[in-house]
Amino acid sequence: MGIFKSGGAKTRTGSGKTIIATGCKISGEIKDLDGPLHIDGRVDGIVETEYDVSIGDKGILKGLIKAKNVVVSGVLEGKVACESIDILSTGKLLGEVICGELMIEAGGKFIGESRELTEGGLIVSFPEAERMRLANQLASQFASSGEKLTGNTQTEVKIEEKVSKANAEKDNV
Repeated sequence: MGIFKSGGAKTRTGSGKTIIATGCKISGEIKDLDGPLHIDGRVDGIVETEYDVSIGDKGILKGLIKAKNVVVSGVLEGKVACESIDILSTGKLLGEVICGELMIEAGGKFIGESRELTEGGLIVSFPEAERMRLANQLASQFASSGEKLTGNTQTEVKIEEKVSKANAEKDNV
């Protein structure tokens, strides 16, 4: 489980931490949170928040993430924009990172490219083409599984209590 850095962070008032528990899978877009997000399950999609995001030892996030600070103990695959990112000893990040500060503990893995965040802070936004590509990818995953989407694929959030054996085998990283 990741732990947030306490040095210099401002305290924010919010409703508390959002937790994606082990065994849960969310596909879609997560945004407008009132506090930090912790992932022990799996998230496929877009995460945009002004708060911290942590990915636990068994957690997986595939997609785009924009957050204040990110702590990776599990697997993060995709594009990340944040002020600081910590990849802990059990963490693995595959993709592109735009950040002000990057820390990798011994044993942590980073495969990809990184760029420094500009002085102006979090000015990075994900291009609409990238959002649409990801939304289309998520829609095709639902279509191939025979499930029916009831809303906009960019905002649709699907929670599964158990991940099927086929998905579990496919998702092993």
